[in-house]
Amino acid sequence: RAVLDLKVSRDKLTKYKKQLEQDDAKLLAKAKQAKDAGQTTTALNLLKLRKHKQTAVASVEQQLLTVLQMVDTISSKENEKEVLQSMKVGKQALQKLHEETTLEDVMELMDTIEEQAELEHEISAAMGGVPALSLEDEELVEAELEELEQAMAGSEKTSIHLPQVPSGKPLPETPTTVPVPTTPATAETSSKPARVAVAS
Repeated sequence: RAVLDLKVSRDKLTKYKKQLEQDDAKLLAKAKQAKDAGQTTTALNLLKLRKHKQTAVASVEQQLLTVLQMVDTISSKENEKEVLQSMKVGKQALQKLHEETTLEDVMELMDTIEEQAELEHEISAAMGGVPALSLEDEELVEAELEELEQAMAGSEKTSIHLPQVPSGKPLPETPTTVPVPTTPATAETSSKPARVAVAS
């Protein structure tokens, strides 16, 4: 609001200054005409009035300069305020990051990375110390690997063979009665003729 009011005052002073400059030019022209007409007193009074206009112009210029300086100062302070607010937000963000990631966490992470690097170095050194196999040893290792693959393939093919169910022949029917075993007594009884009773 203050900047807006100052800018309105600046515009008014600028307009007033232009009006004074125009009056100054008109007064000078009239003073010349009066002098040419022999009206010395009138010409002198016009020049005095012109002098007052020039003084007013100088005063307006000073006021205008003051207003412009105030506008610049306020704008600068507003920019400083925005910068300070941005710095405050940045500070809070950094503080939050520091709270989430402590110095102990960073040191622990660095130690872990260093341990992993040392382990990788030891592994590389150990691998570098293993002597390379000769061409003959390489062939023997490859042959041994091939034998293992063949043995595994042979074990997968081995299976148990079960008898097949006959096809095309009907299966015997299941008996509905239980057969009675035949004994000698029952066999003899069945072989003798049956006696018939005769009436006397």
